[in-house]
Amino acid sequence: MDSLNNMMNRKLITLIIALFTTTYVAFSQKTTESPYSFYGVGERNFGGIAEESAMGGLGIYADSTRVNIQNPAALSQLKFTAFSAGFTMQRKNIVTNNTKLNTQSSSFNYFALGFPIVEKLGVSFGLVPYSSVGYKIKNTKANRVYQYEGSGNVNQFFLSTGYQIYGGLSLGASFRYHFGTIDMTDLYQQNNIEFYTQEFSKSRLSGGAFNIGLYYEETLKHRLRLYSSLVYTPQSTLSSENQRNISTLSYVASSRSGAQLTVRETRTLDLDATGLKNTKLTLPSQIEVGIGLGEHQKWFAGLEYTFINNSKFSNPFLTTTDVSYKDSYKLAVGGFWIPNYHSFSSYWHRVTYRAGFRYENTGIVLNGQNINYFGTSFGLSLPVKGFSNITLVGEYGKRGTTTANLIKENEFNLRIGFTLNDKWFQRTKYQ
Repeated sequence: MDSLNNMMNRKLITLIIALFTTTYVAFSQKTTESPYSFYGVGERNFGGIAEESAMGGLGIYADSTRVNIQNPAALSQLKFTAFSAGFTMQRKNIVTNNTKLNTQSSSFNYFALGFPIVEKLGVSFGLVPYSSVGYKIKNTKANRVYQYEGSGNVNQFFLSTGYQIYGGLSLGASFRYHFGTIDMTDLYQQNNIEFYTQEFSKSRLSGGAFNIGLYYEETLKHRLRLYSSLVYTPQSTLSSENQRNISTLSYVASSRSGAQLTVRETRTLDLDATGLKNTKLTLPSQIEVGIGLGEHQKWFAGLEYTFINNSKFSNPFLTTTDVSYKDSYKLAVGGFWIPNYHSFSSYWHRVTYRAGFRYENTGIVLNGQNINYFGTSFGLSLPVKGFSNITLVGEYGKRGTTTANLIKENEFNLRIGFTLNDKWFQRTKYQ
């Protein structure tokens, strides 16, 4: 008995160390390179695990060995303790009417620890990036040059629980705490004028939110199973603590590297006087509805629709005149197939093959043009000794348009996720 407890303690310590290590990595990386992250609170990150991203982002399917981050009600199906983490390497081709640019970035996607407390009751906690800001934009109008640069992240810590209340119906809830910092630098230069003007803005964001979910699973005829999911996220607000500086810059000669752009004078704006020192940022409500059909440990196919009340988004501190927001939606289709889950003769027969498609109307309107996204994905979940699986996902997507002097992005993402399983909080026959 003592040896069993010692083993569990060692595993717990190992997982906690892994959690803190992953957290450090999450805050030390630049997570996106997208001009469209200029708007809102940045580019919204996918809030699920690698297996779900391979299926177009579907969050319908509940698994006894994996943490479902998207729908807390699905935690009722957990039978094993599951530690999950994921990372993404991204390459983008950014196209305008005049130029082409290739960018690369890497990002932390999530870590989560989930476990069953008692039969039909599961809990989880973890960290998921909510949005990312990362852009460099240069624009020339008349005799003036404008340069915009931004960076930062908004992350969310979550604590979720799900309980199977009756038959195949489960209810769940998730509390989420948002936190992060966004930096934005605007540089202006007028022809034939020596000095530059630089405006630097910083926002420290924090605030709570929650969502509730329903999950229903029913066995039909001929070994078929019906899966359905509903998640509602109410509108919430983030507190934004802001600061803004105005600086004058000019080129100063240097013996080592030639002329360098150097700050000559900086003035801190009194945001208290304008009511912008502490503001409230509104995050819109959203509802996700999904349905799927499958055969246990064999195949699954599903459809999910998400509506986001994006027209309610507001940020009094950071406003732009060339953008508007409208209600948006996402449509995802995907599934998986396992040739032979119990095969001993062929490793590849035990591999889970996943694929999916996703279309998104982002709700961002620039110069009268809707900014939309279309993506396709394919993935493999590989059984590995010591791990439940390692999932490799390839995604290709397109965002935006070159119409009305806008930007089109072509992106390729390589996602890597893993899940480690074990049994905790379960009595053995010797106890």
